[in-house]
Amino acid sequence: METWDILDKDGKITGRTMKKGEIVPKGYYHLGADVWIINSENKILVQKRSPQKKQSPNVWAMTGGSVIKGETSLQTIERETKEELGIQLNMEKVQLIKRYKTGEVWLDAYIVRQDIKLENICMQEEEVSKVRWATFEEIEKLFDKRQLLANRWEFVRELMKAIQYIGKNIKVKIDQPIGSCHPEYPEMIYSVNYGFVPNTISGDNEELDCYVLGEEKALNEYTGKCIGVIHRLEEDDDKLIIVPSNKNYTNYEIKELTDFQEKYFHSVVIR
Repeated sequence: METWDILDKDGKITGRTMKKGEIVPKGYYHLGADVWIINSENKILVQKRSPQKKQSPNVWAMTGGSVIKGETSLQTIERETKEELGIQLNMEKVQLIKRYKTGEVWLDAYIVRQDIKLENICMQEEEVSKVRWATFEEIEKLFDKRQLLANRWEFVRELMKAIQYIGKNIKVKIDQPIGSCHPEYPEMIYSVNYGFVPNTISGDNEELDCYVLGEEKALNEYTGKCIGVIHRLEEDDDKLIIVPSNKNYTNYEIKELTDFQEKYFHSVVIR
């Protein structure tokens, strides 16, 4: 029988524990972990929960589970993926994207970019009945039809939507050209062109923002290749990274070039 740590309202370990299947004390929580696996085609691996599951049987979900006492949430997603799918995650590429509270669970959500052949998956019968790669639009349909595990997709969908731009040529408008001042903080000078993708809505209810790297002159608009996303862990305000088609940048270079603004936020680069 699994033993779980009991967490307080701030997600901190209280020193108390509980057994799997017991009722979580009122006002307290236990820790869970999810991992969203995305391949090089920007498709997302989803698994159908077994009809034998006591909670939410026969619905689609990401891979995840409860964090056992003595484990980290990173160790949990590695263990759960191995148990449920027979797959070893590339742990060097796993990135934390959000920590949030839902129901009686504090949940650490991770993402990993990894190509996996479906024929190499070995499903754990009591946990998983089907697996498939799904597009963003297909998962949206599952969500709308309530065929997706509740209280998961809502917290990550804006990032998943931004990831769909990776590898594509995107036309953007520049509203903060290189050398301009921030509209609210005039001491901040834009060292790269900064703009948005027209006719989009991101998590902050405004257009999806972007940094344009590799162009040294002030621009009004630009068409370039999206090579990644800067994801801020504490808010839904993702930024596309747009570059000329003949250029590329390392994660370190991206962080350095956008540090004039991103230094104020806890962010990660997703490729």
